[in-house]
Amino acid sequence: MVEVSVIVPTTLPDGATIESVERLARDSFDDYEVLVRREAGAAHARNVGIERARGEKLIFLDDDSIPCEGYLRTASVALDAYPAVAGRVRQPDDARFADLELPWYDQGEATTSTDVLPGCNMAIRREVIETVGGFDEETFGWGHEESELAERIVEHYDIQYVPELLVEHTYVESLPDYIEKSYLLGRADVRWWRLDGKSLPWLLRQSLNSPIRGETRLETVRRIVQRVGWLTEIAAGR
Repeated sequence: MVEVSVIVPTTLPDGATIESVERLARDSFDDYEVLVRREAGAAHARNVGIERARGEKLIFLDDDSIPCEGYLRTASVALDAYPAVAGRVRQPDDARFADLELPWYDQGEATTSTDVLPGCNMAIRREVIETVGGFDEETFGWGHEESELAERIVEHYDIQYVPELLVEHTYVESLPDYIEKSYLLGRADVRWWRLDGKSLPWLLRQSLNSPIRGETRLETVRRIVQRVGWLTEIAAGR
């Protein structure tokens, strides 16, 4: 047994440097294990990590999340107090491709109840997963799997936002990555809406009537690509 199990899904090859794991190794907290999972799809990889974890306190990081100093101890103490914890995520100040429409990235300075979880920085007691189930890998390979899980958690437990549980996370590194991520999230949007019972006419209205113009050219590009993702997923009829 260990106090904390850290689960990190990745598409990086064996032997590659994983930034989040490297940073945790410098922490003075040593009662933890790291489970790096390379199964296809973030939802599936996280579920495999949960099955194999030895700890009752489960932490989920992305491979490029950069945890703050004392991160593991902060997470452990937070999980003593709360069943599920949303951490704070800061995008680098000089990030060229930041997404400013993600409210779960930084929810402010105060500890407060929330109904969202950031997949790149969240902590959950095992008992919560055992009650509500794991990530929905049948619906979501990647994109919104943590948000759908949060919806199920808040039906039974409180989620607490703890700003001291901080990571730095770059949204994407390049314009092609930005476009690909916007498209994939657009497709995931439709799968989430379908899961919520939205009808085909509702999906079409959402796709055709949502504003395209953003505050910046980059945001306009994101919305256009997202809409392409919506329409592609609607046409696929999944």
